[in-house]
Amino acid sequence: MSTKGMPRWATVLAGAFFMGFLWRVRGTGGWGSAWGLLNAGLAFTLFLAGAVKKEKAPSFRLVSLTALSFMLTAPAWGTLLTKITGVIRGETLGEGAADVYVSPAVGALTMALMGFGLAGVFGVALGRCFSEKAWSLKQYVLVLGVFLLAAYGAKATVAHPLVKLIEPQAYSAFAGGIAEENLGKSVYGVYMAHFNAEGWAKHVLGGRHYYALVSAVASAIGALAAILAARFIAKDRFAAKTGVAVCGAFAFSITLADLFFFFSYGGYRMAQGLSLPENFAAWSLWEYFTGFLAGGIITAFVLRAAPAGGTRETLLRKMPEKQLGALTFVFCCIGALGVNIVRPVLRRFGDTKLLIPAVAAAALLALAVSLLLVKKYGFRFEKAEARRFYPALCLFLSTFIILCYLFIGPAEKQEFRSLGMAHTMLVIASYAVVTLYCGLSLRSNA
Repeated sequence: MSTKGMPRWATVLAGAFFMGFLWRVRGTGGWGSAWGLLNAGLAFTLFLAGAVKKEKAPSFRLVSLTALSFMLTAPAWGTLLTKITGVIRGETLGEGAADVYVSPAVGALTMALMGFGLAGVFGVALGRCFSEKAWSLKQYVLVLGVFLLAAYGAKATVAHPLVKLIEPQAYSAFAGGIAEENLGKSVYGVYMAHFNAEGWAKHVLGGRHYYALVSAVASAIGALAAILAARFIAKDRFAAKTGVAVCGAFAFSITLADLFFFFSYGGYRMAQGLSLPENFAAWSLWEYFTGFLAGGIITAFVLRAAPAGGTRETLLRKMPEKQLGALTFVFCCIGALGVNIVRPVLRRFGDTKLLIPAVAAAALLALAVSLLLVKKYGFRFEKAEARRFYPALCLFLSTFIILCYLFIGPAEKQEFRSLGMAHTMLVIASYAVVTLYCGLSLRSNA
């Protein structure tokens, strides 16, 4: 049993539905890449914090830190998705470019690499969130530093020969674009002259795709480095194991869900005449099932493997209570919860005349919710009973998210208008499952 009166399989299923819901909502027309990861990270960690049975649950500060860590690994994937058919589409290489053939196995491999690197820091942080081992500030800094050094170091070094080895067609296409633009340097020289500048690369034939591949390889290396740092620098076995589980879950799920593009684009070499029903949008279903599969795997792992002892948090133990309360309010209520209330509204009204009043209303809502939480649980949330606090906050956040997704914003952004689409029906069904689960959790833990 994971939650009092709740069978483990029900929690795993709810975790799958919830991450499917969150991953779709952060996707096409959603909350944005890195900010969307913050949204998914906070809501999903809240869910797990309420579901995992421990002597002492992780604090809201630690949950918020875990969510924020997800923002560090937002990859570029737009050019990679159709390679599972064996084709790099010319339109993703540049204007007027021809399609390029590759092996579907290479397409699957690059998707898996991208998925593995998608949540490296978040995976380790999630393990820390439920671990019995306390980390020092030095250990946090070192693990993060190792990740950044490995990821950005790989972009400057080993990622390039690996990309050329894995997919020489991408290297050749970018080399042709460099020659066409008369840039006068090698592929590596041009990349280093415009280091990590994916926006610039979009204007050179093959550049966007080459940069995406370099990012995928480097992110996977960075994720592996973060896992090793958690194991041997922080000496936290569970955090390292969780990092492997989370990275593996996303590598598997993002690759398997990519089959929607295989069928949508006609099968092998886009020449087999395969297709999906009209209400099946490949991109949106890929987003949803990436989250669904990863969410189920991660939930199952954490429920089975998390230590039963209390989560230790010693990093801020010497800080006076008032200062700790103020820091907690800023970090949790403004930096995590507040941003996740304001950001969706900002995305919905970003290019309209209602932007300022809409964002102001969202900010006032965030402030009101934060003050209510502080009044009930204290500035340090020392009065919060995890078994009820986390499911209640998860229920509130998921309700706010789906209201924004379905109804808030200009008409073209209100997703209830696409009720006939499979992904919209899945989102609504997922919200119903999560609402039922959180409601039953609150009732059983009353």
